[in-house]
Amino acid sequence: MNQSNPNYSESLRTTLVSKGIWHRFIEFDEPVRTVEEAARKVSADRIIKSIVLVGSDKKPVLAILPARNKISYKKIKTLLKVRDVRLAQPDEVLEHSGYPVGGVPPFNKITRILLDPTVQLNVRSIAGGGDPDKLIELETKDLVMFLDPIVADFST
Repeated sequence: MNQSNPNYSESLRTTLVSKGIWHRFIEFDEPVRTVEEAARKVSADRIIKSIVLVGSDKKPVLAILPARNKISYKKIKTLLKVRDVRLAQPDEVLEHSGYPVGGVPPFNKITRILLDPTVQLNVRSIAGGGDPDKLIELETKDLVMFLDPIVADFST
């Protein structure tokens, strides 16, 4: 990474340390774009994804769910009581979350958060680590305690 690029993982580390949240970074030699790529180094069953969505009310929402699950837009629209919901564009992801696509961690600037209940089946979860070449291991209970998410089934 050259000097002109921000170091998103350091920003994430600072946030987690300031809140007293246990974490461990897992570094890769290149960007991790798929669950399969990440699964070469970590258990795929523990990987969660943090997806930035935008509702028809123009407000961002963070959907946290197991990496292998798919989002049910119908369920999310019902939960949020919005007419429509869509994936955020890459520039919107960075603007709303403070992190680039491929590195969005659960802990970011978005305050409207949905957490799929199946995420809580693992004691520890592995999520985006700020930068696309990093993942972060977290205590799953900290997601619920610090993020205060709406825990609901919104995956298919």
